[in-house]
Parts: sequence; C-alpha cells; structure tokens
Amino acid sequence: MADLTPDVAAEVVQACRAGAAEAAEALQRALDLQNVTIEVGEPGHTAMASLPEGFDGPGLAVVLTTGGVAAIFAIAEASGLVPEWTAAPDPTGQSKLTTLAQELGMILLPEQFMPQNFQAGRAKNLKGALARGGVADNAALVPLEIAAGDKNGSAVIVFPVPKPGGVIGAATAEPPAAKPVPKPAAKPAAKPATKPAAKPNSASTLPQPAQQRTRRVVSVDQLPAYSRSLLRIKVPVVVTLAHKRQSLDQIMELGPGSIIQFDKSCEEMLELDVGGRSVATGEAVKVGDKFGLRINAITMPGERFEPVRGPGQPRMRLPR
Repeated sequence: MADLTPDVAAEVVQACRAGAAEAAEALQRALDLQNVTIEVGEPGHTAMASLPEGFDGPGLAVVLTTGGVAAIFAIAEASGLVPEWTAAPDPTGQSKLTTLAQELGMILLPEQFMPQNFQAGRAKNLKGALARGGVADNAALVPLEIAAGDKNGSAVIVFPVPKPGGVIGAATAEPPAAKPVPKPAAKPAAKPATKPAAKPNSASTLPQPAQQRTRRVVSVDQLPAYSRSLLRIKVPVVVTLAHKRQSLDQIMELGPGSIIQFDKSCEEMLELDVGGRSVATGEAVKVGDKFGLRINAITMPGERFEPVRGPGQPRMRLPR
C-alpha cells in the first residue's frame, strides 16, 4: 500500500476535483443542507496560525485512517454548515455521520488510500483536535470552499495525521485540584469507661452506590492488544440481491444473454450477511464509480434466531 504523505497532495487534489459533485451530495444528505457545491483549491502546507476562520472553535472532523495514519476533513461550526445536532447526535444522527465519513473516504481520497477505518464527530476546538492528532507544520493541506444556499465556509483536508485516535473528542480534562489536608484535632482528654455503643448495622458500613462515577470513553486505540487483535479478524460480508431455486435443466440452459427473473421487487431492501448471518438491510447506492449499500435497519439479535427441534428433543432456539 502507498504511503499517505505530503508528496501525494496532487493526487488527492485530483481525486477531490473528480468527486466534488458526489462529495457535495454526501454532505447535503448527511448535514441536511440544500444546493451544496464544492470548489477545490491548490494544495499547500498546514500552518496552525493560518487555518480558516472559526477553526479555533468547534467544528466537524471526519477522520479517514489508512495505513496507520489518517487524513482529516474538517469544517468549522462558524460556517453555519454544521447543524447543531452533531454536538450530541442520536443513533440516527450518528449513523448519518458514519455514512458521511465512509462516503468522503471513498470519494476524496485516491483509490490506493481507501480508508480501513473512518469516524466523524464534533471537536470542541478544531485547532486543538489537529494538534492532538500530531499534525506537523509540513503536513499537506487541501482547501475546499463549500456553499449551500446563502451559507458558505472553508473546509480543509489535512494529512498525514499520525495520531488519528486523539482527534475527535474533548481534550483531556485538567485533574482536580488537591484538597488541603485538615489539621488533626487535639486529642480529647480520657473519659471514664462507659457502656460500649451498639455495633452499627453492617448495611450502614457498605460502600455507597457508584452513581457518582462517570463513564470513561475509551477509543479503539486504548483497548488491550488482545481486543484489538480480535477487531482485525476478517469475515465475509455479502449483500444478497435476490435468490431463487431452479431445476438443473433450467440451469444447464443458461448462457450469455440469459435473464433470470426473480420474484423480489427492485424496490425491496437488500440483505447484508456477515459471517453467514443476516445483520442488516439496506438500499443500493452509488459511491463514486463503486457500488455500495446504505444500511436502513439493523437486524435485532432476537430476529437472528429461529426455532429448531430434533426428534425427541425439547424445543430450543439456535443461531442460523
């Protein structure tokens, strides 16, 4: 695989210009915009002091990881092109952002840099996000001018980003200030022996519930090595257009130009199988010059099981 370095900036610009219309449609669908257009500028080098206006504030960052490094597509909220719901997206919104990241990765980067991992989310400070990603001053920068109706703003594609896992999310919070240790009180004078107090109920000495604890968000890069190794296991992903049964006589008669008619309507959803199990349904889409599947519904775990019963065995449920 080729390395995503500043030396390939001209190839990235060529891909961006070839896919500008499709990238505009992807932004239009994901961010609820209208009449989006994209103009690609000339490549240059990243300089934190000269990033577009609004990059010292919040914005949308799309991280496209390939070969251990990443390219970042970033646009500031100050442009008016980033909707408010991206700050705290619901499951539908998160799905739209993930789809946007996947589409931009396939459209804006050359084919040899197809991302293996993609992520999109809000960064509280875009300059800080780029700094956490380890972006150097000699990193390549491709400027994009994006317009949607009466709104317009500047976006950038920056690469390489050596630490993609640190881009999205708030910077690490400052540790709480240490509380002063109270000065021990003077030891009271001895008192005459009294009847010992009753032993407190053991329930009163139990630790308090952990409702005050906060959940720490862990990125994939922070998982243990054995967990990351499991995530690298490759399984077959199959999209089924339709299926039917035919006799061997009919199959033997097939030849170039033969048309097989299916009972399935062209408007019905397609099935996505992972490892031989149906996990989702979606619709066919065109991504660049490639075929894709936009997922519309995830198959719930309970729907992936079917009842089976063998001779003399009780009724049970096993995975298909």
